[in-house]
Amino acid sequence: MQDASERDTAGRDRVTMPRSRSAATRVFAYLVMIGWHVLVVIVYFVLLERQPRTRVNYGPSRQEDMGLLGIPGALVLVGTLLTGVTLLQELLAESRINSAIVLGTAAALPTLVFAAVAVGPYLR
Repeated sequence: MQDASERDTAGRDRVTMPRSRSAATRVFAYLVMIGWHVLVVIVYFVLLERQPRTRVNYGPSRQEDMGLLGIPGALVLVGTLLTGVTLLQELLAESRINSAIVLGTAAALPTLVFAAVAVGPYLR
């Protein structure tokens, strides 16, 4: 005797979910996420050039401080990029959102939060 779940599918082919996202949507979502990362790097260099070069009390200038922030910041940026790729794969697989721009931006949120926290003190 078969249980209810076996009787319901007996004699029928397995139904697969159609792919709702085209390859172009997936690629565009990745490009949006990478675009946000590139924008963060560009903003960093623009802000670095705008920092004053004058030293106060023989200490490092604000530009030197921010330049030193770039070394560990680059490593963290690579980590947020890998996190974003993983997040985007999950969003593409399970999300009902069809906008590549929204998906790519959501995947770039770890990078944007890091940039806001790291560069925030230099905007004053």
